[in-house]
Amino acid sequence: MKICFFGIYDPSYSRNNILLTGLAGAGAEIVHCRAEWRDPLRYFKLWKSLRTLRNNYDCIYAAYPSSVPVIIARIISRKPVIADAFYSMYDAVVNDRREIGRWRPRALKLLLIDWLSVMLAHVVITDTEEHKKYWSSWWLVNKKKIHPVYLGINNQLFHPLPVSPLPVSQKDYFLVHFHGTYIPLQGVDKIIEAARLCVFDQKIHFRLIGAGVDSEKVRKLVGRDSLSNVEFMGKVPLVGLNSYINEADVVLGIFGDTPKARRVIPNKVYEGMATKKAVITMDTLAVREIFSETELLLVQNNPRSIADAITMLSRNESMRASLAHNGFSAVQKYAPESVATSLINILSKYVK
Repeated sequence: MKICFFGIYDPSYSRNNILLTGLAGAGAEIVHCRAEWRDPLRYFKLWKSLRTLRNNYDCIYAAYPSSVPVIIARIISRKPVIADAFYSMYDAVVNDRREIGRWRPRALKLLLIDWLSVMLAHVVITDTEEHKKYWSSWWLVNKKKIHPVYLGINNQLFHPLPVSPLPVSQKDYFLVHFHGTYIPLQGVDKIIEAARLCVFDQKIHFRLIGAGVDSEKVRKLVGRDSLSNVEFMGKVPLVGLNSYINEADVVLGIFGDTPKARRVIPNKVYEGMATKKAVITMDTLAVREIFSETELLLVQNNPRSIADAITMLSRNESMRASLAHNGFSAVQKYAPESVATSLINILSKYVK
């Protein structure tokens, strides 16, 4: 199968990187048709580049972020157009990040573009069944053309390192790891409140890697209570993140209050499992689609529930080891070639 990977996508972003790696490993031929998202002429260049291909491919995969590229592809191409509806731009900006009000002109513009892209695409790919339900609820969108393809893991970047950290009994701290963008979906404020509840256990230490719109807010929470058990690090290159995760005893997922937080299985959950760590994350229908309580420690998205889970794992090494082992085994089903094969099986139904 010859696939035109199309759009303003970042090839190194996890969703795209895993698919590209997996598709190559599964024997698909990839034709890249891409423009830089910062380029003011990006859509004109996409239009021009796609026309020069003269439909010499089996289908177009509009990679994340896909909305405008889908519309361009449908105008130009005679082949099936696939939208990677990884998320709604409108939902992300209005409901998740809360950057603008829902009736602002920019919000309405994003809503229209999102809707047009899922309406025009021949196939819509999501990352969970819960996300499929979300897109299916949009006006006139045919749910039969929507198919989940789970994020998976980049097992070249995320894997257990040969030398494991010392067991907690032989070191003077228990390291709780989080990495991500500090947006409401992540629930970083709840992690800080959980750290406050754990502060009397001098062995438990929190390390947070990343930055985002809530950075100042969570730093103020730490400063307010003078929490000595929280360490902030800035952004870390993706290639170096594996080492930090491997140093941890427990990896945290997400705990946000937004609807989107309940529709996704975030990269950090896959990555924590891939490094053979016990992972704690919010209990959602999306997570339960492919993982169970024997593979993750599922909690409510409130500080007390998070703190209790951390404390329990800090005192129960056998439970930690069991979760790490089971999670690592479960996540191997979502290596790049497996994820890509799922996608190819879906596309084969639409490609003539």
